[in-house]
Parts: sequence; C-alpha cells; structure tokens
Amino acid sequence: MSEQQPKKKRWPYVLGGIVLLLVVAVAVALWRLDAFLLQRARTEAAAFAQTLGRPVDIGDISTQLIPHVGVEVENVVVGAAEGEQVPLAEMKKLDVAVALWPALTSRGQDIQVKNAEVSGLTINVVRLPDGTTNVSRLQEKLAQQQPKEETPPAEEQPTDLSMVRVDRAALTDATIRFIDRSAAQARELAITDLDVEVKDLRAGKPLDVVLHAAVLAQKQNFHLTLHTTPLPASLIPVPERVELKSEPIDLAPLGPFLGAEAGLQAGTLQADWTAQLGAAVPGGTGPTNLKGGLRAQGLRFAGAEGGKALDVVVDTDVTGDMEKGDLSIQTLRMELGPARITGKGQVKGLLTEKPTVQDFELVGQNLDPAVLAEYYPPLRKQLANQVAGPIGLVVRGGGTQESQALTAEVDLTPVRLRIPEQLSKEAGAPMRLTARLTGAAASGGALRFDAKSDLSGVDMRPGLLLDKRPGQTFTVDAAGTYQPESGKQPMKVDLSRLGIAMLEYTMAGTASYAQAGKGAKQTMTFALALESPRLNVDELLMTDEEVAATAGGPQPAEEEGPKDAKRFNGMRGSMSFKIGALRMNEMDLSNMVADVKMVDDLITVERFTTGIYGGTVSASGSSVRLGPDAAQRPFELKAEVKDMNVAEAMSKRVPRKVLDGKFNGQMNLSGVGYETKSLQERLAGAIDGNLLGGAFTGLDIPAAVSGPLVKALPFVGKVLDNDGVTELSEQLPFGVTIKNGVAQLSKPITWTRPEVAMSFDGGIRLDGTLDLAGTVNLGPPLIEKMTMGRAKPTESVPVALKLTGKAWSPEVTGLDVKPAAVAIGKMAAASAATELLGEKGKEVGKIITGGTDAAKEAAKAEAEKRQKELEEKARQEAEAARKKAEEEAKKRLRGILGR
Repeated sequence: MSEQQPKKKRWPYVLGGIVLLLVVAVAVALWRLDAFLLQRARTEAAAFAQTLGRPVDIGDISTQLIPHVGVEVENVVVGAAEGEQVPLAEMKKLDVAVALWPALTSRGQDIQVKNAEVSGLTINVVRLPDGTTNVSRLQEKLAQQQPKEETPPAEEQPTDLSMVRVDRAALTDATIRFIDRSAAQARELAITDLDVEVKDLRAGKPLDVVLHAAVLAQKQNFHLTLHTTPLPASLIPVPERVELKSEPIDLAPLGPFLGAEAGLQAGTLQADWTAQLGAAVPGGTGPTNLKGGLRAQGLRFAGAEGGKALDVVVDTDVTGDMEKGDLSIQTLRMELGPARITGKGQVKGLLTEKPTVQDFELVGQNLDPAVLAEYYPPLRKQLANQVAGPIGLVVRGGGTQESQALTAEVDLTPVRLRIPEQLSKEAGAPMRLTARLTGAAASGGALRFDAKSDLSGVDMRPGLLLDKRPGQTFTVDAAGTYQPESGKQPMKVDLSRLGIAMLEYTMAGTASYAQAGKGAKQTMTFALALESPRLNVDELLMTDEEVAATAGGPQPAEEEGPKDAKRFNGMRGSMSFKIGALRMNEMDLSNMVADVKMVDDLITVERFTTGIYGGTVSASGSSVRLGPDAAQRPFELKAEVKDMNVAEAMSKRVPRKVLDGKFNGQMNLSGVGYETKSLQERLAGAIDGNLLGGAFTGLDIPAAVSGPLVKALPFVGKVLDNDGVTELSEQLPFGVTIKNGVAQLSKPITWTRPEVAMSFDGGIRLDGTLDLAGTVNLGPPLIEKMTMGRAKPTESVPVALKLTGKAWSPEVTGLDVKPAAVAIGKMAAASAATELLGEKGKEVGKIITGGTDAAKEAAKAEAEKRQKELEEKARQEAEAARKKAEEEAKKRLRGILGR
C-alpha cells in the first residue's frame, strides 16, 4: 500500500500573487503618475517660456513613494532666445526626497526633507555683438512684465516654517560659462566645479553654508563659509560668521561680462578674511571680530586718466562689542587708490559709567571722490558731479582719567557740493561737524554725546523750501544720550539740549525718540519742545516766486498716489511750542503757545493760544487725521476768539474791506480736505458771536435805498449822501449755521441806529457770495432829508430789499420802493394840508395818509414772501442732498456686489 502524499499548502502562492499584483499595480500607478506629472510640468513650462521669451524643456520626471516620497527631474533646459546661440541654463538632474511616515502621521506638521540636490547645472552668460548679455536681456523682459503697484504692498508677517527640516541641500558640479561673442573671435571662460552644500537646516539650530568654486582655474580656488545664529521659525538666517578665502584670481577675462559701464580691463583679487559679526548685524548678539583682509590690485578701467591703476587694500584686526561699547583696533587699513583710512587704539566701556580710551585714532586722508574718479571713471556718472574735494575725517580719544571721551570731526569746508533738490556749497565755504562721545548717563546704560554743526557756507535753496543763502547763519547744537535696543528695552535718543540758529532767529528746547518692535508691531514714541523769542517763517521759507526762479519755472503739482492709511500706526508723541512773536503767512502772532498730541494718525490740539489781530484766539480741542489722502482728511476746528479786529483778519482774504469792528465768539466746524471746492461741499458747523462797534464797509445801505426811492416819489427829492459805510449797532450778536459750505443765519440779525433800523436773514457762501433778504426802516429824520422837509413823518417807513453779489462789492436787488413812495407822498400831502389849513389840515392829513400802515403791511407781505422763498429753497436743497446720498449709497452697493 503506497504512502499518502501530503497536501500542498496553497496560501503562500495566494499571498505571493497578491503581493505581485500590488507591486504591478503600484508600478503601473507610478508610471501613470510620472506620465501625468511630466505632461503637467511641460504645460507649465510652456506657459513660463512665454514669460521668459525663450523655450523651456523638461526631459523626464520619475517619482517614488516607498520608503520615502521622492521626485527626480532630468534634463531641464532653458533655451536660447532669438539671436542667441546657446541655451541660458541646463540642469542634468534634480533629486528631492521627503520622509513619508512623519509627514502622514503629523498631518503635514513634520516635513523632513532627506535630500534636495541639483547636479550638473550649467549657466551660460553670453556677451552678444551689441555689448549686451543674454542675462541683461532677460532682466529687461521680466522688468517690463512686472505690474506697477498702485498701492504700497501690505507688510507680510514671516511665514512659520518650523515644521520643515532639511537634512541636506546641495548644488554639485555646477558651471557658469562666460562666452564673449562681441569680437570676431569668440572667447570662453568659466567658473567650474561649483559646489554649495547646506546640512541640517531646521528651526532652533545654527546653519552652515559652504561654497567652493574654481574661478577661471583648473581646481577650486575660491571658498566661502557662512555660519548663522540659531534659525528662527521663519528660517530667515542671521549671519554670525563669514569666512572668505581666495587664491589670486585674474579679473581681466571677466571684465567684458561686468558691463561696458564698469569697463574693467585688468586686475587681480586675493582674499583671506574672517568676520565674526555678532551684534554688528540686525538680530545678532555678542562681540564682533574682523581679521585678515583682501587685495584687489592693478585694477584698470577704461577711460582712466593716463591709464592709472587702482589698488584696493583692506587689512583688519579689529575686535568690538557693541553691547558694552568696547572697540580694540590692532590693525585697520583701508586704501582706495590715494584715499586712505587708518585706525588704532582701544575704547573700553563706552556704554558704561566710566569709559577708558587708550591711544585711539581714526584718520581719513585724501578722501576726494573727484580724484578717485580719475582711477574709476564710472564714479563720475554715479556722483553726477555732486561731490568734489577732500573730506576731512578725524576721530581721536582723549581727556583725563576721570573724564575720557571720543571726539569726531568732519570738515567739508574744502568740498564742493551739488546735491540735487537738497543743497549746494562752494569749495571753501564753511561746513563742519564736531561730535563728542562720553560714557553712560548717571542712570547708566546710555551713551552721552554732544554735537555741533556749522552749515553757514551751505545754500539750502535748491531744496525749494528754506530761503537760506551762503554766508547766512545756520547752526545746530545738540546734546543728549543714546540708549541702544537691548532685550525689551527700546532704542532711545534723548536730547537734553537742542539749539537751532538760522539767519537771525533762534530756537531752543528738548527732544526724545524711542523705537521698539518690528514690522506691523513697531512703535515710535517721540516728544519735542521748542521755544523761540521771535520767528519769521515767511522770511525763512521760500516764496512761490523764489521757488520758480530757483527751479527755472513754476513747479508742477506732484501727483501723489494712494498712500497707506495705516502708515502712522504705532506712532505716539507730543509737540510743544512757545514763540514770543511769530510771522507766518503774512500774519503776526504773539505769545503763541501750542501743545499737540499724536496717536497713530490722529493729531489733537490739546492747547493753542495766541494773540492775533489785536485779540486772542484759542483753538484747543481741534483735531485732524493724517492717514487718508490730503483731499479726504477729516478735521474739526474748535476755536474761541476775543476782541479780534475783523478788518485786519479779513484783509488778506478779500480784495476790499468788508467789515469793521471787534469779534468775540466761538467756532465749531468740521470738514474734509483743505481745498476750497471740498470745503464748499462738506464744511459744516456753527459760529456764534458778537460784533462790537461794527460797520459794513461794502455798502451804505440807506443811501443805496434812497436813490430808487427818491425817483419813485411824486415830487423832486434828494438822495442821501453815500458814505459807502453802513454803521451797525455797538453790539451785534449773531449765530451762523454752516451746512454744505453755506453759512446760514440761525435767526435774523437786527440793529437800530438813531436814523435807521435794519433786519436781515439768509446766508453767505464760502466764496463770499451774499444771499440776504431784509428790511430797512427809514426813520423820520432821513425821510425829511429825502423829501427836503416836505414830509414830516412821526414813524419809520419800511423798505424790503435783497443783498446779493460778493460781500466786498454787494448789490441791492429785489428793491420794492413803491409802497414806501406812496406812503411818503401821502405824508408830504398831509404836511402841505397842515400848513395850508392849520388844525383842520391835520385831520385832512390823517385821512390822506392813513398812517404808515399801508407801507408796513406791504413790507410785512414782502418779508413773508421772502421767508416762504427761503423755506422752499431749504427744502429743495435738503431734497437734493437726500437724493445725492441715495445715489452714492447705490454706487457703493453696486461696487460691493460687483455690478
């Protein structure tokens, strides 16, 4: 009997089949994914090629999912543009690998890049026959496509990249080829064997970047190492140490590729320099050390006078600590042709209570930009003939053991300056700055200083603001302390003494400024207090005529683009001014005191008082917002006026005298913008006050009324003498409500003189146009004058009229003299009857005249008619304003809905 064969197990085959099937499925999926990504990448590359103006080709893309997510991009070529014979760039391979499991389990909050490497990159820089390069052409094309920013870009906060870690990133075996096709015989040179490597890039750890390259050589001869402080969450590095080493490199072959403007023809470069930057860079901490140097010798440029060669030498052995105020100079030599700066000595504890200075000296020699331009001609264009002559620079340490200091002197007297739109100065005209630095203030931690500048030789008129000519006094004298930013302590400058003298005027006071934070969280706090016994701003500032003469014609108004309304956010400060006598805008102010406060863009006048036009003005509580553009800035004006001469106040604003008298009152106005058109549309508020001893000098109203009235009489009369002035009452209280730029009387103004009484209602526009309606009550004495004694009334006769036109040349319109003429005619007849018939004539006269009731009734009817007209006009204006507001609201709504 045969033995039974064991039954074969089938599950290993099934499992193997499943695995094989999964492998095949994954392989097919990856193949399809690679094909899809390649197609998508080529589509994007075609669109990018339109932007670059040159073809972009991608050879192949392959992906990997296990054990890490990876992608390889091969044979990428940015081709040649029209007229170019070689591609701009070629890349053999880009390899990126990212750990899959950490990314999945952290939901994208742990991105570990294992490797990111670009290999075989070649960049071809070609100098074309017209002297341009393919790189410069590409830059011009991209600049043309760059959209113009109409509004300043909003400041963006740094992106938090703390979830990203890069184990290695590298550029290997890269080449930069320089091909010169500008001559008949093409030349080629290259920077080869270019390697850049970064390892362990992550937040919280320092970063090391290493670069090696063979610059115009067979082996690597250029080495650069950069070490940073621990990276923040944004991964934006702060350099801490830089090492530069370079064997001698012949720069002549690179000259044609630096551009025709540079014109480099010969020269060599060699460097061995190490810089421990520390607190010398923003965000850095710790001491600073500069050791070693570099030499660029025999630099010869096209157009140099006599073929002069320029040697540049930097040799340093300097150690410093900005946080403590320590500086030790063992060696400091900087040479630029004949110009030289040398230094030596030590300073310790400059920011402490008692600094020490030991044999310290920093001296500049032959610092003449015009002479340097003889070696380097492009400097002439860069300077634009703005600076010529030797600049004097000396910094020395000295003083007693108990009081040591650094003294810096900058002498620009031998220098000729031509700074466009700022200033000019002839060689030999005085211009000096002297500064003295001592230790910390008694409170500790702040650098004490005092500085004096003499700008008497400077002409400030090219700035088109200050009318300061050469030879006139202009000095600044300041002393105070400087506290650098440290931890949570802001950077702060306190000026305990600030003196300014210009022409014959002086200002003295104090100032302070503090700054903390960065970006949108930056805060700036300031304070300024100045006093002056006498100041003539009109004399210090240039007139429009002087500006036009200096600038060669009237200056066009600058078209200001939209400004960031939040540009003043974070600013806090106060300004205080006390000026004994101030001349400004042809106004003479006395004992002016002003206290102004700023919070963000809101300027508030906490106190303002001054004597002006024989009275006083107080504008405390006024405010303006600076954030919006000038045409849209809202403001409030709150002012109290006492005993101000109205004629003087209006004299510069109207072509002829309008009012006499003294004004007492209050103004509470609000508006938007400063232009007359805007104010006429949007000014609102109220003015209440009292005019003392007033007179309307634009017109003699009773005389103006008498002419037409006399002509309407049934007999020959006499027109009143025209003095051109209407006397008002000794006290004339009034109230004005301003709406949409129109000043409307709150209630009629009424005044009575011995021979006449008047009452008016209505308004006046900001341009001076009158719209007043009223009644003139001619008293018996005036009627007797006009009738040459024929009429002897016992009551006043009213005449209705309107005042229109400009306030300085008003017109009497709407004059209805018929009722008054009839009444006066009857009065004259009654007077004649009385003379002829005696007592019986008086009774006849009463029957003839019927009193003055008819004239009064006619005037009353006219006043009621005028009141109805004003009410109807106000109703129409209100309706028009309502419709305008509705239309604007509809427009804004359509804008929001995008219709």
